[in-house]
Amino acid sequence: MASSGENSMLSDAEWLVMRARGYAKSDPWAAKAWLITARTLFPGSFLIQFESYQLEKGARNIKDAAVHLEDMLKNFQHEANLWNEVQSILEALQTDSGTQDSKNNFLTEIFAATPTHVQCQMLLSVADKMKDVLERCRLLLLAMKKFPNLVTEHGLKLVEMLCVEESRTRMTSPVNCYRKLFVCDILPLVLQKNRHLNIPSGQLFLWLQRAVEFYISFITQPAIMDTPLSPDMMSPTKALAKRVVSIPGLLERECQITDPWGNLFRLLQLVGSHVGWEMEADVFTKSRDYQWQYLLSLYNRKKTSCTDEGRKQILYTCTILFLQCLYSYVSHVDAENFAGVFASTGLSAPVVLVEGFRSDNDESQSQPRLKRHRSDQSLPQIQPSSSIHNASSITLNFLTALKCFELLHASDELRREFISLCQNWQMETWSWMGHFQTDMFLYQGAFQEAVAQIQSFILGSKDKMKLRMSLQLACAFYCLRNFSKACDVVMDTVDLLDRVGGDEPIEVKDSMVLGGEGRQLLLLQCTDQEILPYCIQLLIACLKEKAFSSLGSDMLLGHLLVLLQFDWPRQDQLFNDIIKKIRTQGTFTYNLFFHYIFCIDILEEFALLDTADGGRVNLDIMSVSTKVISQQRTVTRGLNKGVKEDFRATLEKQVQNLGEPIHQIIHRFLQEERALIIQNL
Repeated sequence: MASSGENSMLSDAEWLVMRARGYAKSDPWAAKAWLITARTLFPGSFLIQFESYQLEKGARNIKDAAVHLEDMLKNFQHEANLWNEVQSILEALQTDSGTQDSKNNFLTEIFAATPTHVQCQMLLSVADKMKDVLERCRLLLLAMKKFPNLVTEHGLKLVEMLCVEESRTRMTSPVNCYRKLFVCDILPLVLQKNRHLNIPSGQLFLWLQRAVEFYISFITQPAIMDTPLSPDMMSPTKALAKRVVSIPGLLERECQITDPWGNLFRLLQLVGSHVGWEMEADVFTKSRDYQWQYLLSLYNRKKTSCTDEGRKQILYTCTILFLQCLYSYVSHVDAENFAGVFASTGLSAPVVLVEGFRSDNDESQSQPRLKRHRSDQSLPQIQPSSSIHNASSITLNFLTALKCFELLHASDELRREFISLCQNWQMETWSWMGHFQTDMFLYQGAFQEAVAQIQSFILGSKDKMKLRMSLQLACAFYCLRNFSKACDVVMDTVDLLDRVGGDEPIEVKDSMVLGGEGRQLLLLQCTDQEILPYCIQLLIACLKEKAFSSLGSDMLLGHLLVLLQFDWPRQDQLFNDIIKKIRTQGTFTYNLFFHYIFCIDILEEFALLDTADGGRVNLDIMSVSTKVISQQRTVTRGLNKGVKEDFRATLEKQVQNLGEPIHQIIHRFLQEERALIIQNL
């Protein structure tokens, strides 16, 4: 049939295909007729079959193209061009539907038009030919999602393939392409679809450990994009509806994980269903209080049986709840490592947990006690700043994490297994775990441990986190009654403040003034508005301890007077105690008085002290000592007359000179007299 000349080298089948192609654009029906004739004459020719498929595909005849594709898969399974086409179809199938072009859409429609057994054959055959493990996994995953009956045959093989490949390639991070497909895509499918896995429980627990490690590493890595779940931070499954982290080897859409915490909890329940755990289906969508009570009830039931499976249920359920509460809390604390999530909290600075101080007007005040025995049920209360809008959620997450941590140390077996998990996950490298432990030590009254913990982290910290650690370090030293060290660190903390020197006044909020009985902690934001007042309160507490002891001095009383101006007249009772002590002494020397004291009430009280009604106290508070002044004057019967006049004139001038904001005066005092303050302690 092939004519002589140019076409003499063509076979008959090739010549018929050439004639059909000649009519493809001008007369599709003629082209189709040529190919029908060709298929009749040469039914075993792949070239003719493939050209017929291409013709129908070009004409966008989905049904006819699908029929030709099915025939080729049945009769020409070893043709490279066929499998190239099948691979194009499967690649189109894996493309995100939102980004598909018209060509990919059409290829997807051809796939959908083929019988299901052909679809399955295409997926499995191409996957079997794939040498790249990731590509093979993608296709097998697609096949198992479309044909759940394949999970039984291929699911466990795929799990093993991914685990082996991750180990072989020696991935340095748990957040890698193989672990992601294993944890997020394959394992849930295998556990859900195969209800009778012949797998030892120990293997399931190892898989669960790998999943926990992946999710924790994933949510704590810098994200390409975070989508908040809702503005309600009380959501028990917390935080992110969608999180995208760059994972080498995966497409961006494959790096997206919707609700990572919810996924982890569901995986825990799937593992539990395979090892015989009894679990409430929706327990992890309920409130923190409910979750804790459920866990406590579970522990009380299981500890009587003392079975290995019961202990494992407590271990993994409690650990995962602990980690989620810990993450939810620390994301409000660590503004450096959780920058993306922290930005969505609505806070302007990290929160910090510190010891509370009562006003001297509160008669129930007491020193914080060192670490309590477990028999002591009087737990400290946490008083949040009014500036923290979601304080109840933050506090609840901290307390739940703390209770979970204590439960995981409730028995030797639990503690040993929990420590083993921590070592496997290299938890000692998680800086955010260190922040929680510091807060836990402060809450428990373990101040020496808190000091050691902070000192091990503070050198490498910066900005707001260094400010936070310095404040907690000062607080811990105060509670250990190391007042000189506490004041020294407080001075460092004040130096770290950013906005001191501004014109806006800083005021002590009502939420920072404690009342009632028992030990209380404050939850503050690390802003100048909240940290400077707390630093002043801590300094006052340190100075007061020594000023009214047998080692007290006028210098300490004078320092207290300067500091009391900051939130005057909140601590008027302490001021009255100072005045009473000065009257009792009958004398008072503080030559820094007129450098730093401008409060009218204090100036008026000292003017009174100089009178008969005030007790005729001998005051030496001029910048130059009155003893020096009197020695420079001629000795007469009116020896002190000139000194008294100078004192009155200076008092009047001081009242008129108050122009500098009081917080600037205090800051200047702390900078200029730092050495003197520490020396007197």
